[in-house]
Order: sequence, then C-alpha cells, then structure tokens
Amino acid sequence: MTKPIETFKTDKLNIVFSASSFDLFELCECRFNYGHNMRKSEPPDKRSKALDYGALCHKGLEVYFNSLSIGDKFADRMHKTLMKIREVASSEESNINISEELTPLTSAIEQSCDFWRSEDEQLEVLAAEAPFDYILYEDDFIRIIISGKIDLLVNVHGIGNNASYINLPFDHKTFSRTFPTIRLNNQFMNYCVATGSNYLIVNKIGLQKTLDADKKFLRIPLSYDPVMFEQWKDNVIKVIIDKYLTCVKTGNWHMNFMSCQAFGRLCEFHPVCDSSGQEAKDYKLASLYMDKAAWDKYEDND
Repeated sequence: MTKPIETFKTDKLNIVFSASSFDLFELCECRFNYGHNMRKSEPPDKRSKALDYGALCHKGLEVYFNSLSIGDKFADRMHKTLMKIREVASSEESNINISEELTPLTSAIEQSCDFWRSEDEQLEVLAAEAPFDYILYEDDFIRIIISGKIDLLVNVHGIGNNASYINLPFDHKTFSRTFPTIRLNNQFMNYCVATGSNYLIVNKIGLQKTLDADKKFLRIPLSYDPVMFEQWKDNVIKVIIDKYLTCVKTGNWHMNFMSCQAFGRLCEFHPVCDSSGQEAKDYKLASLYMDKAAWDKYEDND
C-alpha cells in the first residue's frame, strides 16, 4: 500500500506523526511530550480498562479476519480469536482480570462476529492491521510523514444492484455508551487518504448486556470528498509547522488545562502537572511512571 519510513531519504528533516499522536498533540502539548517524546506510561494496574478492551478487541479481530482470509470455518475462526484474546489478556501488560472482566468483551466479539458472519464471508480480505507510511507534505527542508496501521482493509464485490468498493478500510471501535459517529475524525480521514478510498466503515462493538444485537453491533458507513481531504491535510500541516516545530525549537510544551479531564477521565499525567516546580515534576515522572517502548506498527504483524 505504502512504503515504510526507512525507505524515505534523510536529505531533510523527516517529521513522523500517526493520527493518534496528532490527536494527543492537539489535545495537550505537555501530555504529548510526556507520553510520546519522553515515552512515559502508567503501570498496567493504573491504566484505563477501556484502553485494554480496545487493544484486546483489535488483537482478536486481526486473528479473526486473517483466519477468514484463508478460508477457515466460523468455529475455527472464533476459536483462534478467543484464544488470542485470552493469551494477550494474560500478559503482564494487560490490566484485565481474566476471571471477572474478560467475559463481557469475548462475548461481545463473538456475538458481533456471528451477527456479521454472512456479510463478512462475502468480503475479500486484503489485510488486517496493515501498516502504512505516506508523505503528507514536503518542501526544501522538511518532510511530514503520516504513519499508521489500518484495522481492516477489504474489497467488496457488489452483487446485483449493490455497490462495489476497492480498498475499503474498517476502523474497529468498542463502546459502552452510545454516542454519534462523526466524519471529522483524524483517524478516519487518515485511513482514507492512505488507502485512496472515499469511504470507510466504522465497526462498532457494544459491550452492553441489555441492548439488542442490531443496536450494539453497528457498521456505520462514512463518505468523503476531495475537498474534505484537502481541508484535513491543510489543517494537519498547519498545526505541525506552526505549533509542533515551535515546541521543538523552544522546548516549551504548553499545558492545556481544559484537557485534564477530557473524555470522562483524569489525564494520566495530572499528578505531574499538578506539582510546583520542575524538581517535583521530574521526581513524579521518575517514580510514578514506567518507560515504554516506541510504538512499532509492524509489531505482531505477521
């Protein structure tokens, strides 16, 4: 689909962002610096379980669709999927209690796969968790590279009056509360630009026990036009050139107090920012957080 970062020339400054790191930078420059630049992370037992649920869902569905692509029967696909989820949940990096907290997730994924079984068996699976890099912007001095990993990429061969789609990306989302799905999302537009698709499917998997299947297993189609893509590209380029490069040059990563409780939870670095003086901040960063490896989009991508 696109070539890896390592193949881009180093004749100028290569600035690499993913959609998630761009989201983080826009949310709070300081949080981006701690989490992305300094690679600090909460210990697993402090991490939000919602993040772990999302990661486990992606690991499981990667196995499911890879299994589908080689013609495995449904029972075999589900067995491989659930085994993978339990394997990852058992690792030291997971904050999920297998005996008490894993069942709602595995049940939801199994039900979702069964709900979409007939439709999925009509898909031509091109890749699951497919890594990509592409050049968003380039001048005489810098090159902005956008990197990522697409949850699922398929071809849809329309039957009868149904439309066909080539290189159609899917984005998997688990959710516990119902909320609207909007097009103005960095991840969604990034997937479309990377694949050359004007369309994307948001594959929503609800973890609620009381909702009917057709209310919690949703595949929401989104469509874009070239004007929206250009608006998105211009916005990303402007933020990176005007704000990110200024932060790098000055070493000042500003705190955004409005994001301290964004998305219904306290920022993981709030104890650091809520400290008086750099010495206290440095102490908390060293004592309360662990170092994490740089994100590798090729990890576990067999």
